[in-house]
Amino acid sequence: MTKVTFIGIGDMGSEMITHLPDAGYDVTVWDRDPKKLAKIDQPDIHVATSLSEAVKASKVVITAVMSDDVLALHVGDDHQPGIVNFLQPGSTLIVTSTLDPEKIFAVNRALPKDTHLLDVPIIGGVRYAREASLVLIGSGDKATFDNVLPILKVFGTVKYLCALGNGAKLKLITNVGIMAAEAGIRETLDLADAYDIDYDTVLELMRMGPLKAVVNRALDTTNPRPLKGSVADEEELLTATKDLIKLPLAKGSRDRLRDAVDAVEGEARFIDITNKNTALAKYKSAK
Repeated sequence: MTKVTFIGIGDMGSEMITHLPDAGYDVTVWDRDPKKLAKIDQPDIHVATSLSEAVKASKVVITAVMSDDVLALHVGDDHQPGIVNFLQPGSTLIVTSTLDPEKIFAVNRALPKDTHLLDVPIIGGVRYAREASLVLIGSGDKATFDNVLPILKVFGTVKYLCALGNGAKLKLITNVGIMAAEAGIRETLDLADAYDIDYDTVLELMRMGPLKAVVNRALDTTNPRPLKGSVADEEELLTATKDLIKLPLAKGSRDRLRDAVDAVEGEARFIDITNKNTALAKYKSAK
């Protein structure tokens, strides 16, 4: 039985790991947050007690963490070693985070000899992870990719994009449109507020047209993604491209989504872009 380690048991990872045992894989998981590990109740998923134990348990290591945590987790820092310090010879490290391509190259430079890196970011949210219908866009050595392709297919549809870093680039490219759509829902409802039109009517009409899928995703009550995750993805996009190209639409999307996050007491949920919780201040009282 092929062994697979999965590191990062957040909203996406916790859904993705459930498909691996059913597909016949021996699964070990780890997360730096013990509370997330405590929620795992599948007897055929092994919970490691340390990063070292998790990485050494398998020669295929998949990670799914926020972009800000990638370098410290994978490369390590002055306070603790990273994944690269524990990889066995012949191991393949698969990074699924939304990243500046330079971070992928930094992890690759830190790899020990006789190990391999694949850049495999994901398109799709929590529901798609739950339904094993994600789109995974992989890049890196073709032979290495082919070896792990059966594992990646467990999570959904897989597309190979050749040179390492192309996955990260394509994910940033698609995020320009995805984040514009998310912020666009909020700004559409801002105009509805200004015209004193109720949200239900506007969202119903939007669902009748080409934005149906976008609105349905925003209204999905089973999607636990915090709205700050969208802001983080926009920040990663803008940081990665600041010396390459001006993206005023992406900047505007980041700013409106960040304002939406700041408008909510506590943690803004993804669904909050569709309600008065994230309305402009002068309209919030009209809940």
